[in-house]
Amino acid sequence: MKKLQNLLFTLVLLLIANLCFSQDIAEKGYSKNQTDTDSISTLNPYIEDHTNRLNINIIVSNNQLKYVFPYNGKSASVKTNLSVSYGFRFSYRAFSVKLRYRPKLSASNQENKGKTDHFRFGFDILLDKWAHFYEYDYRRGYYIDNTEFIEGPEPNDFRIQFPKLTTNTFNGVSQYKFNKNYSIRAVESNTEIQLKSAGTFMPGINYTYYTFKDANEEILGLETEPTQRNPYNEYKGLTLIIEPGYYYTYVLNNYWYANVFAVPGFGIDFYNNKEIYTDSNLTNDENLSRIFFSFKTGTSIGYNGKKFYFGSELKYHAYSENFDKNEITLQPSKIIFQVFLGYRFKAPKQVSKPLDYIEDKVPALKKENKN
Repeated sequence: MKKLQNLLFTLVLLLIANLCFSQDIAEKGYSKNQTDTDSISTLNPYIEDHTNRLNINIIVSNNQLKYVFPYNGKSASVKTNLSVSYGFRFSYRAFSVKLRYRPKLSASNQENKGKTDHFRFGFDILLDKWAHFYEYDYRRGYYIDNTEFIEGPEPNDFRIQFPKLTTNTFNGVSQYKFNKNYSIRAVESNTEIQLKSAGTFMPGINYTYYTFKDANEEILGLETEPTQRNPYNEYKGLTLIIEPGYYYTYVLNNYWYANVFAVPGFGIDFYNNKEIYTDSNLTNDENLSRIFFSFKTGTSIGYNGKKFYFGSELKYHAYSENFDKNEITLQPSKIIFQVFLGYRFKAPKQVSKPLDYIEDKVPALKKENKN
């Protein structure tokens, strides 16, 4: 997985260099007015359209999630050893692709909290009224964050580790925008600019398939070998959440903005719980379901100019799964903070021609003349 991440990171850098070179060639022979006419629509006084420009973002994020995990009769908080990750987002017309890359951690950090492998890939389809977000998230290697579980001389540094504990999640969100004057693209892909303040009711459905497995080994101290846990549990499931959200963007002097949103949710989780006994190879397998409430909120501020844009955002996801000490909270809480910097290019033919072909085959992906 690490080699694959390095390869993808290198390919992304080469792609950016190639696109910049293509951008320089493509814009030769075009006047500034001609370029602006090709890329900017002012049909809606609230929204300036830049979907025909290729948008490239550099993102720095600390996307962290946390599970509540049953351990020795108590509720332990487990999370991955992730601090900061870097990413790129490419947005053009209705499509947006996101890749994440995590820098290598220090040796002492890995020794105290374990090694975490991480890969995230996101793909968004942002239409005039509908917005669809898809993401795959792989994480391997967790540790217990609760210091009361630590015994020994270094309770403030070392954490009990689960080196093989692996979570895989595929998440999708589909939302419908009611107010044509509100731009979801201005916030999510930066392919539009919100010129005047606007808000919208934006209901949606959130669906996730997940697996939680390989928690059979633990590391209890420095320079110790992994030991087998007996018993341990594995989970897999499907979650459906109805989310009636509201989003608002306040605009100052056309290009400076602040965005806030609040999304309550009501969901049901269908999952399988398999309890495995390593000493006897026996398993207890049962299918269960849970009803829960969720709440997502966040805010962002930034500058969204005709060429350059930058900003920061903070998001928080919480769930009402509060169970006894024999169960796990399968919906992890999340705190996400990130900063980003982006630039808009005239799209080279290597990008525009394939999209022209796709839009000809699927006309619903074409942008309407009005928002």
